[in-house]
Amino acid sequence: MSPHFSRTAVAVAVALFAFGEAHAARPAHSKTAGAVTPKIGAVASADANALAQSLAGAGVTITNAAFTGAPEAVGSFSQGASGVGIATGVVLSTGRVADAAGPNQRTDNGTNFEGPGDAALDALVTPASTHDAAVLSFDLTTAQSTIAISYVFASEEYDEFTGSTFNDAVGIFVNGANCANVSGRPVAVNAVNAGLNAGLYVSNADKSRDTEFDGMTTVLTCVAAVTPGAVNRVRIAVADASDGALDSAIFVGAGGIVAPASAAPTVTYVTKAFEYFHAAFNHYFVTAIPDELAKLDNGVFEGWQRTGQSFHVYTTTAPAAAPVCRFFSTSFDPKSSHFYTADAAECATVKANANWQFEGEVFGVAQASAAGECAAGLIPLYRLYNDGEGNAPNHRYTTDTRVWSLMVANGWIPEGSGVGVVACVPQ
Repeated sequence: MSPHFSRTAVAVAVALFAFGEAHAARPAHSKTAGAVTPKIGAVASADANALAQSLAGAGVTITNAAFTGAPEAVGSFSQGASGVGIATGVVLSTGRVADAAGPNQRTDNGTNFEGPGDAALDALVTPASTHDAAVLSFDLTTAQSTIAISYVFASEEYDEFTGSTFNDAVGIFVNGANCANVSGRPVAVNAVNAGLNAGLYVSNADKSRDTEFDGMTTVLTCVAAVTPGAVNRVRIAVADASDGALDSAIFVGAGGIVAPASAAPTVTYVTKAFEYFHAAFNHYFVTAIPDELAKLDNGVFEGWQRTGQSFHVYTTTAPAAAPVCRFFSTSFDPKSSHFYTADAAECATVKANANWQFEGEVFGVAQASAAGECAAGLIPLYRLYNDGEGNAPNHRYTTDTRVWSLMVANGWIPEGSGVGVVACVPQ
């Protein structure tokens, strides 16, 4: 698994229950006519302060609230225990919160307000963009150093669009950091479903839950560090991804924000690495660093374009993740090259080579077995080598077996275990 430098020296409830249209590009769904009998009761409210203060539980004080989004997209709810697992509280939706009421009569319920998304949520679902964001923000003070927030995420995107770009998402941002995470991953349709974090997913395909939503999480807890005795800003947000067609919502329990928390902070340690291609060099490059992504996209680093390929990786703070060493070389002028490895021995070897500059540990991965196999919840990361084509080494890193096959057909050499697996990364 050498880098080959020896040869060449990575608002609820109005009484109206209106049905929105489905996105034209989506498959048609069956529609059931008839009146809806509310099982989740709701009272529309434009009073953001009253809604926010209803969330305050033991040890916290909430003030200075504001809501951004469609007026119909926020409200209080009651009788929710048999629907979403929380009896009363506040609901934010990408559509009309009135439509949260059960029973589940449609698989494609939604209202497209054609409203803007949210930049913080965009960052969680990139390269998709968000739409119809509903955001409740407020100031929180407490004498404690941690808070806990109980919530449920529900969506009409389940189960038909799991794994697609319609990855509706939720975020609870405390002083800018998202704590709506499970297993180190931001909560969204593609992060909690029947295939991933399945123990936290509840399907409503059998209509057993008294809500219109087709699926939801169990009651989750966001735990965040806060500054005691100071003002901490909290933003609770939900948005559609890729289009505004099918609804998603977050339900937060009344009195469900408490301090202190009884568990460790629910931090994010799964992020995404994006691939770029330089046509003049015929080189590939991957990065998960936000500043680099911005500079690549706005042309500061000239000649690079996104390929549309990406894969999940761990942050450098993830527990038990193997750090990935990144190296840079200008020894192949006029071309330059990067090289990545999670193999400690290989990293040490490249560090000792004067032609390569060590740039740091840029993200984390899991190690594959000697046969190139990955543990449950992980997928193989392949590495392919261009065999020094163009008098400069380049490696391509991918989780896509179609890309692997294409590159091999074009003469690139698989490296690593099995058929060329150098690591394992989150699905």
